[in-house]
Amino acid sequence: MLSLFRRLHLSIAQFYDWAYRHSTLLPPTDPYLDPLGQPRSLAVIDRLASQFSETGTVPLGYSAVYAIGSDETPTWSAAVLRREDGAPYRLGEDFLVLVDPGDDEWLAHYTAQLRSVIDGTSLRGFHLDQYGWPKFARTARGRVDVARSFVRMLEAVRAAVPDARFMFNNVNDFGTRETAGAPQDASYIEVWAPHETLQDLADLVTRTRALRPAHPPILSAYLSCFTESQRGGVEAAKCAMAAIYASGGTHLLLGDDAHALTDPYYPRNAQLEPASLDELAPWYDFLVRYGDLLLAPDVHDVTEFYAGGINEDVVVHAGEHRVTTKASADGIWVRVFRTGDGSHVIHLVNLLGLDETDWDRVKPPATPLEDAALKVATGLAAGGAWSATPEDPELRPLVGRDAGSAAQSDALSAGQEHLSFALPPLTRWTLIWLPAPDASADAPKELR
Repeated sequence: MLSLFRRLHLSIAQFYDWAYRHSTLLPPTDPYLDPLGQPRSLAVIDRLASQFSETGTVPLGYSAVYAIGSDETPTWSAAVLRREDGAPYRLGEDFLVLVDPGDDEWLAHYTAQLRSVIDGTSLRGFHLDQYGWPKFARTARGRVDVARSFVRMLEAVRAAVPDARFMFNNVNDFGTRETAGAPQDASYIEVWAPHETLQDLADLVTRTRALRPAHPPILSAYLSCFTESQRGGVEAAKCAMAAIYASGGTHLLLGDDAHALTDPYYPRNAQLEPASLDELAPWYDFLVRYGDLLLAPDVHDVTEFYAGGINEDVVVHAGEHRVTTKASADGIWVRVFRTGDGSHVIHLVNLLGLDETDWDRVKPPATPLEDAALKVATGLAAGGAWSATPEDPELRPLVGRDAGSAAQSDALSAGQEHLSFALPPLTRWTLIWLPAPDASADAPKELR
């Protein structure tokens, strides 16, 4: 397990189903039974957490921020989130009841629990969870705007455990806008319908980066399609990662001993075959290698005024195939980003042969597109043009073709000069780097 995390450069490990109870995290004795009656050992958890820390991965404990056992309802009656008819909001008929995460008394108790974990175990932080509902509720103290309560909770958690690492799950984007500015260590979104397409994944990352540019968003997009077909699941993972990585985010997918998440209950997962892991590992390498071009805070999307429609700054020629600036079935998806030093990054995602773009559906292998060409405005490519893919990660210079200029036939045509380049065969995802003329000489080795 530790070697897998090192191989994939995973910086965080989440311990799931580890706590004694939702509202009482540490057990009175060890070993113990968790809330589902499963045997657990804090000594084993502590030892593994320590090993993760020693190898550079931060171990986080899972914790739901507003869940109590049904039998605890009388104790927390004033804080219980209730429907208009007075009934408590529950998860399961007799399993959990939800309380206001911003209630003063609850926060005093809950943050003390988190502090005891940091002080008493080798866990170094928390994955803070919610269930996506309700958005509004009532307690004995009045109406509750739950998203605002989440912010209050995060502020209290930071005050209680200033030395801990933690992030909050904005289920299906609920709470992202409110919590993005809160004192946590990352923005995290668990993705559900209606966010069903590759374009939805890209849009979630783009919106979240605009709210919190310093931390690349984490999307937990569970690929249940792995249970249908491992081969098709691997290709679906590549499509999802291309959409997420190119947008400047990361994807929570692989962990444990080479397992892929297929369900929000993490023990339900799919064991990867060695060949599948070998195929996906280079994508993790690629994200780390080109992090400066993908994840840096000053990288921003300029697609809609550089490419497609009336735009002439970036033009991809793909023969008879469609080229679009939105993820479309059976097309080449082009995106353009600008970095802080004035360089540009073009992403070409090959969706040829697909009849849909849902991220959680098995996909066939990409059909490489031969003989495609790139035309860019001269000012963008004055520093040259380089390409790389997860399968062939070395940056290689693109071969230039004749320069030219567009005809200024109407008011919407710039008539600007351009440079043309032959493109290598387009596999699933191709990254093209156009360094700014005054930036390329100082670029890191892997970007030269």
